[in-house]
Amino acid sequence: MRLGLFLVIVSLFANTAASARTHRSRWIRCTATAYSAKGETADGDMTKYRQTVAADPNVIPLGSRVQIEGAGRWSGIYTVTDTGRKVQGNSIDIFIPNAAAAKEFGRKPVRVRVLRVGDEKVGEKEVKSKSGTVAKP
Repeated sequence: MRLGLFLVIVSLFANTAASARTHRSRWIRCTATAYSAKGETADGDMTKYRQTVAADPNVIPLGSRVQIEGAGRWSGIYTVTDTGRKVQGNSIDIFIPNAAAAKEFGRKPVRVRVLRVGDEKVGEKEVKSKSGTVAKP
């Protein structure tokens, strides 16, 4: 009986990674910060204005399309193309190319919804053909 109750309690507080992978339309509560360092992302692409967001790949896999709410003018649809040492658990880091704007963003509670679950690995870059289709090397 105790084991059954324990399993029910554990399942109620399960890691959101499984939730993000299987329930794409559920909202996840996260803490959002912003960064302005331009360069190559974890998936091998370059940072892009209003497109790039970093997340813990154990919670939201690389390549996932996400909708962010509660980030003010930075709310919108992004692709998870980056990770970071400080991006762990239910936190995201939005790329804002202006350092002052990124600093002003601060730290905000946001909601994130996974629209499409990605399947990229760190360092794996998608190759787009001239027709616009995506192929993995």
